[in-house]
Amino acid sequence: MVATVSIYRRLLARFLPVIVLLGAAIMLTTFVGARRTVQSLSADVIAQITNEVQARLEQFFEPAFGGLALARAWGEAGHLVIEEAERVNEMLAPFMRRYPQITSVLVADERGREHMLLRIGDVWSNRRTRPDQWGTRSRWIEWKDGEQRSEEWRELDYDPRERPWYRGAMALEGVLHWTEPYEFFTTNEPGITASVTFERGDGILRVVAFDLLLEDLSRFTTDLSTERMGEVFVLTEDMRAIGRSASPRLGHARSREAVLPTSPAELGPTLIADAVTALGEDSIDAAPRRFESGGRAWWGAVRSFALGSWRGLRLVTAVPETELLGRIVQIRWWIVGITLAAIGFAVLRATGLAREVSRPIQALARESDRIGRGDLVRGESIVTPLDEVQRLVSAQNQMRDALGTLMKLERDLQLARQIQLSTFPGRLPRLKALDLAAWSEPAEETGGDTYDLMGVRSAETGDVLLVEEDAERVVLLLADATGHGIGPALSATEVRAMLRMAVRIGAPLEETVRHLNEQLCQDLTDGRFVTMWLAEFSSDSRTLRGFSAGQAPLLHYVAADRDVRVLDADAPPLGIVEDIDTSAAAPIALGRGDLFAAISDGIFEAQDPDGQMFGVERVMAIIREHANSPPGVVLERLRAAVVEFARGTPAADDQTAILIRCR
Repeated sequence: MVATVSIYRRLLARFLPVIVLLGAAIMLTTFVGARRTVQSLSADVIAQITNEVQARLEQFFEPAFGGLALARAWGEAGHLVIEEAERVNEMLAPFMRRYPQITSVLVADERGREHMLLRIGDVWSNRRTRPDQWGTRSRWIEWKDGEQRSEEWRELDYDPRERPWYRGAMALEGVLHWTEPYEFFTTNEPGITASVTFERGDGILRVVAFDLLLEDLSRFTTDLSTERMGEVFVLTEDMRAIGRSASPRLGHARSREAVLPTSPAELGPTLIADAVTALGEDSIDAAPRRFESGGRAWWGAVRSFALGSWRGLRLVTAVPETELLGRIVQIRWWIVGITLAAIGFAVLRATGLAREVSRPIQALARESDRIGRGDLVRGESIVTPLDEVQRLVSAQNQMRDALGTLMKLERDLQLARQIQLSTFPGRLPRLKALDLAAWSEPAEETGGDTYDLMGVRSAETGDVLLVEEDAERVVLLLADATGHGIGPALSATEVRAMLRMAVRIGAPLEETVRHLNEQLCQDLTDGRFVTMWLAEFSSDSRTLRGFSAGQAPLLHYVAADRDVRVLDADAPPLGIVEDIDTSAAAPIALGRGDLFAAISDGIFEAQDPDGQMFGVERVMAIIREHANSPPGVVLERLRAAVVEFARGTPAADDQTAILIRCR
């Protein structure tokens, strides 16, 4: 049996020799370990500087990543049509105003047709190229402040399919591509281009691209603070300089030549040339190295900055050794003095400190036992002059409070889930010509999906009544707010509430959509939006009249053809732009046995353990196979197929579906 001893005696027996040995070790390390300390300090300083530069670069490039993803989604939804120039301008211009580093946006297809939107200051330009129709002529339109300044035809030896941004995107079909720095065709300025392909279902592959000037990148890095200890350079993968921090050591050149990619050999005997030569390719993301430049010793490191899966930049950071040593000398003498004083004071206070430590720790142990038994009521007050022990006391109290908060939060989340579920129809309306089925499952406690099915009948007084039996028509809603959790759930609930009010006052479908979009544009921020399918079925006419704002694909099984038609969205999602065309699509006549399905992307994008998506084709196959069954049966088969496909993989997004079948 191991002999036990009180914490007081244990501390007293162990504390004194540890203090003496630790003090000696600190002083010895201070005097003989200067070089290692320099390297460690250089790593910290370089990491701090590089992290700041990397964060700034991420701010510079992030609009290109997010913007291309959004533009690709618009393109796939059929909103970036090269021939519809005005519509393309209206969608892209607000984004370019918000992010001035994106100087031009290009959309081109396999036929060589291209639409370019270019911004130079306050002047906007379009270049429209159609070699299959116009040959080598291009149409140029220029405007400012909404007023057209000029329109002309130009002869250009230009084919977008030969440009590096187009060829690179086509080579990486479906993957974001970044070009090497090159000279832009239109402005003859150096820059880089991000591009990606998209296909909107017509068999023609298209490319959308964002241009970023190297001058803007250079200005972005040059504007970094000059008060830092070191210097920072931005290089391409082949170590050509394209940007640097501003510094009295390096000057403040802003000429066009200063932003052209330059190799170290072309720079001559400069700091960046010496750093690249000394550090080399094998130092990327490695520990700092020491090198000489201009008769001074420097510490430098190279960090990679990824722009994609196969393209990136290099950040070279250099810190003068003299500035590091100046700090170390000062720190070393501070350590010597503090260590000697601490040893003397610790010897005098060892006995008292052991006693002061042991008492509150014993009390902490007793409180921990109570918390372990589930008793979260605060017990005895623990008072101690020791900061570390007092922090343990505070941490224990915070843990107790946090556990209580977590338990309350869990109850609140359960309540939020119950409230959200209560907004779903308890009973589906009944119509003489239609069978309905609906279902929703959030990915978390609460979700961003919602649905509603409202039976509507007109009273003799002219009022609109919401009924469950003998409805004349039914209003159907499926909405999907970006994300999942409490925030998107509130947005989805807001859409449902506004829709119910609009139905009660008898507002037309187009007016309802317009008011919903205007309100969401005011309420949603940070790029959030809501996709929505809103439709109305009339039993008398057996027609489905609907509007889809970014909610696609919609599936229509035509019993007479025994096939499924795929319908696209009518407009972009709600909450992005205020001015959208809310005209409803032509009504769809539903024949006997026809089935219509509105399904959220959480079902289409459900993944198996290998990362494969469930996809639209599997949904269409299930609808064809069970088309003669009631919609409730079709929905159950669909849910079972998704569960079987996922094989235990948790759902990454909310899953919602509405199915209607005409009798």
